[in-house]
Amino acid sequence: MSHAIVLHTDPSSRIHDDAVTLADESRQCRTQLEALATAAGRDMEAAKAELVHALDVTTSPIGEVRSALREQLGRSVACARAARRLLRGARRQQIAAARLLASLDDQRRDEEGHQRSAAGDAVLVVDDHEEIRELVRQVLERAGFAVRTAANGLEALIVAHEMRPAVIVMDVAMPILDGLEATRLLKAAEATRHARVIAYTATPLDTGPVPDALFVAVLRKPALPDLVVQTVRRAASL
Repeated sequence: MSHAIVLHTDPSSRIHDDAVTLADESRQCRTQLEALATAAGRDMEAAKAELVHALDVTTSPIGEVRSALREQLGRSVACARAARRLLRGARRQQIAAARLLASLDDQRRDEEGHQRSAAGDAVLVVDDHEEIRELVRQVLERAGFAVRTAANGLEALIVAHEMRPAVIVMDVAMPILDGLEATRLLKAAEATRHARVIAYTATPLDTGPVPDALFVAVLRKPALPDLVVQTVRRAASL
């Protein structure tokens, strides 16, 4: 039998695929052995019937007939016993493979859930004023978020591609690359386009389709800590 070869770099993925292959092969082996055991049983019954018939009608010496048919019957019985032993082994193999596969599936679900939870708690704070960055970072970390910071829009692009944050608290007026342009670039990239960006600014934003498309919320500086946490949590749940 042939199986497609799939290359994985994750060891758990390789083990998972091996378990799937083992389960498939043991299932096929079990099916074949069941057929073999059934055929051997039929052969044994046929041999018994042939023995009875031969004893009734043969003109050969009874001892010779009995001996020949006993050998045939013995072979059939041995074949049936061997098939049943192999069948029991295949069943145990299939059960072990199924248990391994279920365990790996549970482990994978736990890991994916942990990754989703970690990603949902990841926040990037972007501001060119260090004291504001650190204040917002401390507020969010006390609220249970995993926080990283960036000092300008360009640095924010680099950090966002590394951490894949769920939420970005983005200052608008910054040197090198301002918050509007940085957010446009983040939304244009496949890796970061799903991040929910909150504009954090001391000056009102122009209303219109561009800010509405870029930002899920606007926080006016200075914002109270509770409002910062509330806004980030709301954005993270979107």
